[in-house]
Amino acid sequence: MGSTDDAYAVTRMNSNGVTMLPGLINITFNDDWNWADDMTFSFTAMHEMGHALGLSHSTVENAVMWPYYRVGDYRPMHPDDQAAIHSLYGWKSPRWKRVDSSSGAKALVSVTSNSTTAALDGLYQIRSTGQVVFYNNSAGTWTSVDNNKDTVQIAGAGGNLYQRHADGSVYKYSGSSTNWQYIGAASDNVIDIIASGDQIYSRRKDGWIARWSGSGLTWATIENPKSSTQIAVTDSKTLWNLLTTGDLVRSTWPYGTGWTVVDQNPANVAIATGGDEFYKLQSDGTVVWLDSEANYWRSIEEDGAVSIYAVGSYLYSRHQDGSIWRYTGTPLVWEELDSSVVSVAVVGDRKGAVWELLNNGDVMQLVS
Repeated sequence: MGSTDDAYAVTRMNSNGVTMLPGLINITFNDDWNWADDMTFSFTAMHEMGHALGLSHSTVENAVMWPYYRVGDYRPMHPDDQAAIHSLYGWKSPRWKRVDSSSGAKALVSVTSNSTTAALDGLYQIRSTGQVVFYNNSAGTWTSVDNNKDTVQIAGAGGNLYQRHADGSVYKYSGSSTNWQYIGAASDNVIDIIASGDQIYSRRKDGWIARWSGSGLTWATIENPKSSTQIAVTDSKTLWNLLTTGDLVRSTWPYGTGWTVVDQNPANVAIATGGDEFYKLQSDGTVVWLDSEANYWRSIEEDGAVSIYAVGSYLYSRHQDGSIWRYTGTPLVWEELDSSVVSVAVVGDRKGAVWELLNNGDVMQLVS
């Protein structure tokens, strides 16, 4: 193939013009390239095997099947790659497995770190009794980490798990069911807690947002943007706030310069952040992504979403019919993960693991 940086390998196949012919597909690696880097060889092999399986090049830059890469540019499997394989070969059956059948399941929280896996990373569930349980994926069992009837909410990120009690007090989990650190004093003004990275925030009835200082019971208040309905935080600690008017405002770390109005649209009903990406959901079911480089709002789904969830590079939507969808990275192209009509919530981690909560309290895990 010649000494070149532009062709590490090539896949050739015979076809009858409709389908490829089995047994007549050949992957050739460039003998003239210095394969001193095993990772380059492995990534090249994975890319070419994608062709051998029937995939063409992707238009998604982060996908394995994106046509251009260089030494050191190694990408993990992307939802776009997975959607392409599933479109050709379908899903393994069963696609989902039931991991819990507790009718008392209230909410799921995935604690996931953006680099190395932390000790407390994993799936947690809060039950209607206030009990908090952790799912051991390898053993397939649930372990109680707290059992307090006053617990009404859990939140977690970056190896940290928190809980809020009915009186507004906030606690941080230390790894022992008998050792929760008291970090937020009781206040009927606290109505929500949001975790991101190593930070924990509270949203209050009076519209103020507060961030735990990291010690004691000290919380730093962030300028009041008027009435807030939801907040979301990026990996770089940019704080997004959806107001009751539908306005979107944001405050950048370290939150000393006030709030910037980014969007004024009464149709905005929900927001989500994944990594440093920002998404919003509108009342007509449209999911919109903020292209920060082009400073442009781009519609990426127009099929009737009623809720969105983002984590790392993954974005999910739940539709009115209960079906769960995963964004492929290509605007308006989503992969249906579950066509069930009984899903009420979906969560996931940064590695692509997905769980859903059904309306009867069952917890299901995507296994295909």
